[in-house]
Order: sequence, then structure tokens, then C-alpha cells
Amino acid sequence: MQHLKDLIQRYLKGRATPEETSALEDWYHSFDDSEVPLPLEPGEDPAQLKQRLLSRLLPVMQPETPIKAMPPYRRYAVAATVALLVAAAGAIALWHRYKTLPKKDIAVHMPLREIAPAQKKALLTLADGSTIALDDAANGALSQQGSARVVKSSPGQLSYQADGSAGEVVYNTLSVPRGGQYQVTLPDGSKVWLNSASSLRYPTAFKGTNRKVLLTGQAYFEIAPNAIQPFQVQTSDMEVQVLGTRFDVMAYADEPTVNATLLDGKIKVHDKILQPGQQAVWSPTAGQLRISTADVHKIMAWKNGLFVFNNMDLPTILREVARWYDVEIVYHTVPGKELYGGGISRNLNLSAVLHVLEENGNNHFKINGKQVVVLP
Repeated sequence: MQHLKDLIQRYLKGRATPEETSALEDWYHSFDDSEVPLPLEPGEDPAQLKQRLLSRLLPVMQPETPIKAMPPYRRYAVAATVALLVAAAGAIALWHRYKTLPKKDIAVHMPLREIAPAQKKALLTLADGSTIALDDAANGALSQQGSARVVKSSPGQLSYQADGSAGEVVYNTLSVPRGGQYQVTLPDGSKVWLNSASSLRYPTAFKGTNRKVLLTGQAYFEIAPNAIQPFQVQTSDMEVQVLGTRFDVMAYADEPTVNATLLDGKIKVHDKILQPGQQAVWSPTAGQLRISTADVHKIMAWKNGLFVFNNMDLPTILREVARWYDVEIVYHTVPGKELYGGGISRNLNLSAVLHVLEENGNNHFKINGKQVVVLP
């Protein structure tokens, strides 16, 4: 046991040899849920140790050249490791497959007030223009909209329940702010998960020849099958035609492309039929559509409570962080060119996420109110 603790200490200090790192991997493979005493520094609590481990464990990069991608089984062993670190106070699992650059001592800027991760909040706009702040509303029936009853079934979940009447078709809009997330079950039983800074406009009853909704931002869809009434998702630059299927659409105004990713079933984008595991990438500036193989686990990470980085540069990561934590990114320097790989839980406070990026990149960060200042 003492030998294992010594190995962990050397690993945390960057002094573990390749052979010692391999020994830690062997220990992980033989892990039997027995408790391991935590090697705490003086005055350090278990949560701080976990963050030190995460800082060393997850994001890894090389300067100016793309990192070598992890094989899938190692990449998702990392995600499992995060869950172990968060859930089991006595369990430590370590994976580290890339060289990390030598680091100077880093001055960590601690915020006066912690910024929490996204909460279950959204604004519902009814057909008459009135609004309901769903995070403040009690569970239960909220309104009658056309032929559907609007129900907040639980925190973070909204549903539309058809009552069989012949009421008129009216439209509602579910708007999720930066720093929020929400789920809605549409009147046909289709389920939609909305990411931060996203909105969905939809009828309260699907009648006619199709089921059409309007999306801004990002959403994951699980569509109820209905071959005679196909489902359509319209964004400002892309239309996705759907049969019964599961897919993700990302259409943020501050991102360079609009992406539709198919998990299973069938979708059509600009007359191109996608197969499961494929992604349609539309570039509005170039006016070009590209079909490619998707990293489905990375794309679905937001819904599964993770940030997953795979050859991602710092500005791309920080755009995602800004939406999730409802902050503004301010650059006081040119961001480094390093590419990040790995992942981290979305349930951490903002300062913990920035600390991981700071420990593994070339930039420092300072939290100033609702701003994140990027420093040299």
C-alpha cells in the first residue's frame, strides 16, 4: 500500500518513470474496489487532491502540432476514471499517455465568488407572448396551449400532453439561457435536450404532413417514429429531415459551422442521406457541405455531463465554457496554439475547469466578475 502511495506522489509531482506509470496502469486494471488512503498534502482536503489528479490526468497536449488521438478504449477509460474520482473518496485511478511540457510555477487566480456550472433553467414563451420562468415554476400543470396541456414534470423537464380536443395549433418557444440546460417532451412523444444558449420553437400539436421545429444553438433529439409525418429541424443555415431516429444538431451563431450528427436511424441534410455515425458539416461562409465520420462520444459529451476535448484549440474550448458558465471571454493576449485532448466533468465550478486548462497549457486565467480574462 505504501509503495502505491509513493507511486501516486511521484506521478503527481511529474517524477514517475515510464515503468512506474505502467505499474499504475496495471494497478488500475486489477482494481478491486478496496480503499486506498489518499496521499494528502498538509492542509489539503480530498476534493483538492482530486482536482490535482484531474489536472494531471485529463487534458494533455503538445505545442503547435496536433496531439496523437487516444484509442477509443483508452479515451473512455479516462471518462470512467473521472466518475471514479468523483464518486469514490478512497479510489484513485490514473491514466496518462502523453508527454506534458515542463511547467513554470503558476499563479492561480482564485475568484471572489465561485461560478457554478449550468443549472436546470429555461424560459417558456406561450402563444400569447406571455412567459414562464421554468426554474421558478412549481411542478405540475402550467398552461393549456391549444389542444395540449403543458406540464413541468420535474426540475429541468417539460412535457406536452395532448387532451384529444380539436383546439387550434399554436406555437411555443423554449429558450435556455447561457448557464442553463433543459429537456422537453413534444406532443408526439419526441424528446429534446437543449444545451446552453439554445432555443426551440414548436407547435403544441403536430398536424398536417410534417412535424417541423425551429432550433438555435444545440439540441439532442430522440424522435418518435411516424413515417407518414416526417420530422424536420430547421436552423438558420440547415434543414434536417428525419424519420424515427436519434441525432444532435449544433447551430450556434458564434461557431464557424452548423453540424448534424446521426447516432442511429436516418436523416437527410441538403439531399445527402446520413448513416449512423456520420456528421454533416455545413460551412455558411464557404457554402459547402461535408459528410464525415463523427466522434459521437465527443459530440454527445455535453448531454452526458462532460467536456471532451480532442485536438481542440483554446478559443474553441473557451466558447463552450462561456456558454456553459454564462461568462464573457476577454483576451489580454494571443491564445496559445497548443491543442488539448482529454475531458473533465461539467459539474465542476468554473475555477476548477480553468485550473485544469492552466496546468496543461500556456495561458493563465483570471475571473473578474462574469468575465474570464485570458493572460499570458
